[in-house]
Amino acid sequence: MPEVSRFDVLASHPEKDGLDAVPWRDSLYTDEEEPQLAGEVSSGDDYYNIIQYGDILEAVAKGIEARDEDIQPEGEVALSDTRHKMSARIGMDQSVEAAPGDPINLDLRARSGHSGYHGLKFDVGAMREICSNGMMAFIADQSYEQTHSEEFQPQLAYHAVDAVMDGVDTVEQRLEQAQERTLRNQDEALLVLQDVGIDRYLEDPTADLLTALNEEVEDPDNPSLYETFNAATYALTHLSEDRPQYQLDDGYEQASQLLEYGDGIPSARILGENAVQHRANELIEDPDAEENYEGETEDVRELMEYHEVQA
Repeated sequence: MPEVSRFDVLASHPEKDGLDAVPWRDSLYTDEEEPQLAGEVSSGDDYYNIIQYGDILEAVAKGIEARDEDIQPEGEVALSDTRHKMSARIGMDQSVEAAPGDPINLDLRARSGHSGYHGLKFDVGAMREICSNGMMAFIADQSYEQTHSEEFQPQLAYHAVDAVMDGVDTVEQRLEQAQERTLRNQDEALLVLQDVGIDRYLEDPTADLLTALNEEVEDPDNPSLYETFNAATYALTHLSEDRPQYQLDDGYEQASQLLEYGDGIPSARILGENAVQHRANELIEDPDAEENYEGETEDVRELMEYHEVQA
């Protein structure tokens, strides 16, 4: 992993010769043959501590070595072109079966960045074998994070490794519960996916989300939260073209809202009702609002009537 070091930030003025140092800011450059500007941060260690990507991965390795099991990790690390973001996936031979014939391999996701806006975060992630859909961050108490205002805390990596290795039952239970909660229909599932923000990662949002729902939902009149979540991850994994990994990771975290509420699963009824209401407000309040597909207004009206009856 390339390491970064602090350098001066310089300012110029068109009517003044030379450059002035900006004492309260530092630039971060990598040590590569062609150094990359990876970030621009506070010069004070009280506000910004550098966390080297290599140190993060080394801490994960030590956490794995500390376990009694014979773990053979595999995975990959992705860096943004400017090195300002890092995403890593580390598989550790742990798996669950969300449903018969639907095995899911658990892994550890590590994310960090060299800017004042990105800290360090570890999440339990997963990959569905049957379609290679990525998943991440749907159990809050298995996530660990810190900001750059603190010195690097390698123990967070150790805790994250333990969460993957010891959290199989929790993940399996969460996925089973998500299969038992259902939305009104596939129209509502589409609105829910848009409401949690999956559409912002797609080139053709409505068409891509409908493709994903058709791929993952068995009964369009009774889509489960698990199927809707799988549609989100399918769209991000297979239909989000040319997106850097750190943006996809942000998308996976958005999708996790479908499986995470407090210590359990969100209410499908409330998720659906909120999404319907938000879209109805957009169509009603904005005179220039356009339908995402022909007949959407009528579908939203029918869903509003359904929720009024259920209330």
